[in-house]
Amino acid sequence: MIAPKSVSVAEAAPTFAGLAARALRRFRREEDGSLIIFGLFAFVMMLLLAGVALDLMRFEERRTTLQNTIDRASLAAADLQQSLDPKEVVKDYFLKAGLTPPADDAIIVTQGTLSDYRKVEISVSEEMPTWFMALVGVKTLSTPASSTAEESVGQIEISLILDVSGSMNSNSRLTNLKPAAKSFVDQIFDSAEEDKVSISIIPYATQTSISDDLAGYFNITNEHTNSTCIEFEASKGDFDTTAVSIGGARVYQRNGHFDPFYKASPPSLTNCPSEPERHVLPFSGDRVQLKTFIDNLSAEGNTSIDIGMKWGSALLDPSMQTVVDGMIADGDLPGAFADRPYAFDDTEALKIIVLMTDGANTTEYRLRNNTTSNPYYDEGQSLLVRNPWYRTNGSTSDDWSRYQYSLWDASKNKYYIFAQNTWRSEPWGDKSGDTGWTGSPSSVPMTWQDVWGDMSIYWFSDELIYRAYGSSSIRNQWRPGSVSNPKANTYINSAKDGMTLDICDAAKANGVRIYTIAFEAPTDGQNLLEACQNAGYYAVEGLDINDAFAGIVNSINKLRLTH
Repeated sequence: MIAPKSVSVAEAAPTFAGLAARALRRFRREEDGSLIIFGLFAFVMMLLLAGVALDLMRFEERRTTLQNTIDRASLAAADLQQSLDPKEVVKDYFLKAGLTPPADDAIIVTQGTLSDYRKVEISVSEEMPTWFMALVGVKTLSTPASSTAEESVGQIEISLILDVSGSMNSNSRLTNLKPAAKSFVDQIFDSAEEDKVSISIIPYATQTSISDDLAGYFNITNEHTNSTCIEFEASKGDFDTTAVSIGGARVYQRNGHFDPFYKASPPSLTNCPSEPERHVLPFSGDRVQLKTFIDNLSAEGNTSIDIGMKWGSALLDPSMQTVVDGMIADGDLPGAFADRPYAFDDTEALKIIVLMTDGANTTEYRLRNNTTSNPYYDEGQSLLVRNPWYRTNGSTSDDWSRYQYSLWDASKNKYYIFAQNTWRSEPWGDKSGDTGWTGSPSSVPMTWQDVWGDMSIYWFSDELIYRAYGSSSIRNQWRPGSVSNPKANTYINSAKDGMTLDICDAAKANGVRIYTIAFEAPTDGQNLLEACQNAGYYAVEGLDINDAFAGIVNSINKLRLTH
């Protein structure tokens, strides 16, 4: 038996280094718990990122609150109607929002000398302490905000279209209109620099009349020179555009100078008014002139909103620049108006229409002319001849009664002699024994212009036609409103609302801001004006018309948040 080999204690006991090496080898081979450290690291990073997101949400909320506050503050401070110190207004807005008010040097206020302009610039910044981002060294976030608000009247062109039809005499409407319209003029000029505002006043009734000076820029037929009203025609697209033809190939038909309303001789109320206070006042920059014009307004006639609106739109259209240049050359306008009416795309110009009516579209009358009927009644030889020397009862004055006239009937080939109540071959005054007979013709042929200058259509139909024929049906053919197709005239009625809306749409398409005022108007008129507007509609009664004009002024003097 072989005895086991003896081993020393030193040899049998493992060394520390060996144990450590074996432990390290086991650790490298061991896989249990290997993700714990990575998981802890990822968890810490997720908490940090969530904290950063929370800090950023707090920052954005703070920035939004600050920006909203600064925008509101700048708008309020820039308001030209604001009588308080603009800087104090800004600070008050910040305090009410729970924010620290900006320093005075952070608020820059620029104002016009005539209170026509105010610009408020605010630039602030707040430091917001962070919660989580501080862990990575970002202890605060800056929340800057800036705003600039500006209220400026700028370059303004206004067409003030005023209804002066006969109904404006009722219920003190014209009386109430005048101070309200004058106050509108004052408020506009009070908030504007000199030569930055032009106002055209367009008084309209059955027609809209223009002065000889303004008419000189158009190519208009010349049947008479008593008055000038243009007959705009839907068939030629006149209501589809704001433009007009100045001295061009387009020849506008002159509206007849006649009375379609009353039985009177001489005429009592002409379709196209000739009085200067009824003419359009174009492009005035003189508040005194404008207010005097308003004071002199008078009311009579029917209502043609479409024609008033056409002229109001035309006076804002750049096609009128030739007229403005001519008025400047004549010394009627300041040189500063040289670019008016401005182009529609000029961002510095604000084009405004204020359209007022107390009614609804009624009837517009036109004499039949050589483009619509034959025979025609706006010019040329009429059916009447006149004995200008006819006198009665030994009078030394010419007698202007119906007895001076003779009426021609082509079918009879005779004249009706009113002085003798009979038909004969010669007109009165051309036969021996007639008053005024001189052995040669004493009668004077009359043109239709002469006839309508002497009498209304109703007087012609009732005092001459009826007496000559003794027939109501023949008389009624001449009366303006008694049949659908009167002989001497034609009229437009049902189509006028459509033409009004067409010209309203044309103006709106060019960026014109249209305000409308229905002043004690019936439902039809209210509906039409509400459909026409794109900036503001007012339905008012009595003295409330002042509030309508004041509201329009406030809207015109609008605030513009530039950035």
